[in-house]
Amino acid sequence: MDLASLDIQKAAEKGISVELAHPVTGEPLLDDAGQPIEICVLGKDSEKWQSVAKKINTRNAARYKDRKIPAAVVESALYEILAECTTVWSGIVYNGEELECNADNARMLYSERTWIAEQLIVAAADRSNYFLK
Repeated sequence: MDLASLDIQKAAEKGISVELAHPVTGEPLLDDAGQPIEICVLGKDSEKWQSVAKKINTRNAARYKDRKIPAAVVESALYEILAECTTVWSGIVYNGEELECNADNARMLYSERTWIAEQLIVAAADRSNYFLK
């Protein structure tokens, strides 16, 4: 087998569309038109994910030097990475307002509704979701 054919980064660059599920029941969340509420994110092997993570890690290493990085800072870093790697979404309504897909809105959404971030992290970390067949 030619290992060059297993280009995980290329697959992660395409992103994956994640259909959100209810945080308690697991049932698919639907918009008013009955369509799945979806968020597309890049994979953790994508260049952008790696670049944003490296920038945040460098910043935190400089800020906390020899001290332990607080859990809240680590959690915030995950939301920032997800926000920067969110490419498009559909059906996202928050406080009665349809949200434009951008990094600021994504960061707010993921920090306010952590269950959404959790679903995206699980999907983004699963390489089988991206692998080109």
